[in-house]
Amino acid sequence: MKPLSLLFVLALFVQVSFGQTVIPDSSNISGTWTAAGAPYLIEGRAIVPDGETLTIEPGVEVRLQSSASPTASWFDYSAGNVGVIRVEGRIIADGTEADNILFTRSDAGHWGTILIDEQASAASSFTHCIIEYAKESRNVPGITFPLSFFGGVSVYKNRIRFENNELRENRNAGLYIREAAGLFEFRNNAFYDNDANALVISQSTANSINNTFYNNSFSASGAVAAIRCNASEVFLVGNLVYNNDDFGVHTTSGGNVFIVNTTIFGNLQGIRVEDGANTYITNCIIQNNSTNFATGDIGGAEIGLQYSLTDDPALPANVTSVSGNILNAAALFTDPAANDFSLQSTSPAIDKGNPITSGFNIPPWDIAGFNRIANGRIDIGALEYQPVISTDREEALPGLKIYPNPTADIVYVQSDEALSIRVFSADGKALGTHTGGGVDLSNHKSGIYLLRIEGSGGRRTEATIVKK
Repeated sequence: MKPLSLLFVLALFVQVSFGQTVIPDSSNISGTWTAAGAPYLIEGRAIVPDGETLTIEPGVEVRLQSSASPTASWFDYSAGNVGVIRVEGRIIADGTEADNILFTRSDAGHWGTILIDEQASAASSFTHCIIEYAKESRNVPGITFPLSFFGGVSVYKNRIRFENNELRENRNAGLYIREAAGLFEFRNNAFYDNDANALVISQSTANSINNTFYNNSFSASGAVAAIRCNASEVFLVGNLVYNNDDFGVHTTSGGNVFIVNTTIFGNLQGIRVEDGANTYITNCIIQNNSTNFATGDIGGAEIGLQYSLTDDPALPANVTSVSGNILNAAALFTDPAANDFSLQSTSPAIDKGNPITSGFNIPPWDIAGFNRIANGRIDIGALEYQPVISTDREEALPGLKIYPNPTADIVYVQSDEALSIRVFSADGKALGTHTGGGVDLSNHKSGIYLLRIEGSGGRRTEATIVKK
């Protein structure tokens, strides 16, 4: 019997009365999934075949069959008990700031994974997606090792576009990268409330740029981390890593990890190094972790620290102080209790980073979308200090006025040009885009907010706003 075509499957299984599209186990999927057909319920294994493309439009909700079974074999791929998307062709899941794409569970428990296979197109893309409640898919046919793909998204011997996503409430990891094909660079994602690891990079070359990791590892014990790098060549640049229950960054099993302009705060262990994983730390803030540097058994690894700030009065013997470090100091964040890690004007981290910035894969903008070097020399930490703009200052944009600042509710942004204004919280979360006029902050808590303003002529400027 020939397999049913997707068109026939959809025609047969659309549940109009319930407003959903059912994808039966062992279905091939391609074409376009629209908001009109949502939610899409994946009952088992759904495969994007080689040479085919599945496009998921903004606003679509995908529900994958879930299970609360504690039995590992229940999550075997061949069993078909939980929802899995296996991509052997191409998947385009590009949402928008206003209209995310949601991958979630059908009921209690967890589903499998979204597996980007080695045959899949590197032109696959996930942007502005929310991926939650995944667990793993085990013993995938055609792949003898690893045994389990345990990320909400698992990328195997491949690389994809992965930007501006949220990964939360996943059982084992939000994103799992295994033996990436070439350099896999991903940016501006938020990893939070994942039970164990948030990000696992294994035997790969990868750059994690301007990502946020918080409140991970609270439901697991053992060697779990917000970021785990295993036998890999990795640049961790411009990341915020805070309030994770176990390790902030864990480097292990060889490789070389470069941690650059990253703020690591309030974790059980800030940076843990084991098994010969060389770890080089530049322009970082490592503060208020129960243990800042867990380096008791590094297995011959090199650990170098330069142009970084820590509240430790001295460094462990196996951490080499290269130059420019600030010890026994506090970074003076604006409000770390409210997760606002922007720098106060009196912070010792301002203009104290490495004056040589080449070779570190530092992007033009920090995690909040503002110029990475604001005053001629880079700051230490994930967020570059942004002076508060005065109410009558005209910058690169003609006729620019921003007022009132501070504000209790609405800040007005006006210019002779048409404007696009992106609003960020101080910890780098995008809060929306406006087209000029008033930006309403009345529903947001008091603190620092960052505006990235672009005129119709392509010129940009930035402003820091104080919400009273």
